[in-house]
Amino acid sequence: MTRDFDGPGWLLEVDQESSGERVDRFIAKRIPRLSRNRAARLTVTLLDREDDQSGTVLKKSSRVQAGQKIWVDRPLPTEDTHTLVTPRIIAADDDFLILDKPPGWVAHPTASRYQSAITTWLKQNHHQAQPAHRLDLETSGVLICAQTPDVSSSLKELFTQRQVHKTYWAVCDVTPRGLDHLKTVNDSWVEQTPLGFDPKSSVKLKMGVGHLPAQTLFTVIKRETSSTYDRLLVEANPLSGRQHQIRVHLALVGLPLVGDKLYGPSEDFF
Repeated sequence: MTRDFDGPGWLLEVDQESSGERVDRFIAKRIPRLSRNRAARLTVTLLDREDDQSGTVLKKSSRVQAGQKIWVDRPLPTEDTHTLVTPRIIAADDDFLILDKPPGWVAHPTASRYQSAITTWLKQNHHQAQPAHRLDLETSGVLICAQTPDVSSSLKELFTQRQVHKTYWAVCDVTPRGLDHLKTVNDSWVEQTPLGFDPKSSVKLKMGVGHLPAQTLFTVIKRETSSTYDRLLVEANPLSGRQHQIRVHLALVGLPLVGDKLYGPSEDFF
């Protein structure tokens, strides 16, 4: 039979220690986030040759042998991508491909997103480039992609060494606590609250005050007040790279991002 091994999935080679194990047990061991029960429901193909697009579909009770290569199909998540704005190429050359990433896109596939991943979009549009960094799902902005492995390695090293200057713009709600904060900072301040995962939250990825050093430079660009809201447009320059750093630092001083369903009025929205 012919299968699409360019789709989502895992290519696994059986090591000597795993030789003789059942297929479902082997997959669950190699992909820790998969339970054995879930692994047993996946389609698994033994590749007859490395460059072959055919193979033998294995039963969950089949035994794997050292040196075999198997392809495990990854079921596509259910996604509604019709309302998403399509990414736009800003510039491209032999080394870089610069994208305007709209909100609603992740850089790489996750358990719940495949079609709305930038890497999937690049592949479907016949680009070999790979993102050199990430932007949050709901963040729009410039995403730098590398056209070659060497450029990708160099770019990632620059990001790791904090040699890339990042600038974000964000619209914030001004709460009473935020109003008090603004009276003390003269429209520019460096927030230095250390961050970590919030142990009080029911959302595992939510950040809060912790022990990891974090710094963000904020500058107020514009303020708008009406009878129903008080908002700021701020420029944020992260001097470190903690998860959700800008959103958390703003929320901690009473200036949450407008529409932030995790760090806004209630995490129940999340």
